[in-house]
Amino acid sequence: MAFYNRKKLELQEALAKLEAAENRVRELESDFQAIEQAVAVLVMTQDGIIERANDRFRDVLGYEPDDLVGQHHRIFCDSDYAKSEDYIRFWRELVTCNVKQGSFQAIHADGYDVVLDALYSPVKGEQGISKRVIAVIGASQRAVPKSI
Repeated sequence: MAFYNRKKLELQEALAKLEAAENRVRELESDFQAIEQAVAVLVMTQDGIIERANDRFRDVLGYEPDDLVGQHHRIFCDSDYAKSEDYIRFWRELVTCNVKQGSFQAIHADGYDVVLDALYSPVKGEQGISKRVIAVIGASQRAVPKSI
């Protein structure tokens, strides 16, 4: 009987931990949804493949919902820049968990250049290497053609 009671107690403790973890996941999902309502968000793999772009992000750069997932981040870049050492360094720094913040040139879906104020934040994985990168564009950001 003691064995049964101990196993029952262990099971109850495990269920309580599982419930607490599920509650924490729901809380984090709610937090992320609140952030996505306020700002443009782009989620990418560590090597720049787009996993998700929220409505605000797509609106800022003029893309349709299915246009971005599976594409590489370079879709937003001038082709010369996308081949440059600077772009390689940019991603190397993100992979090693260095946050990048500032004004970044991007190409709107309609083909014109825009400048976006953005924050690229790596999500740290094991051994200090990012497992994904989240790009955030400020709430008031709008795609405006770059001045000539």
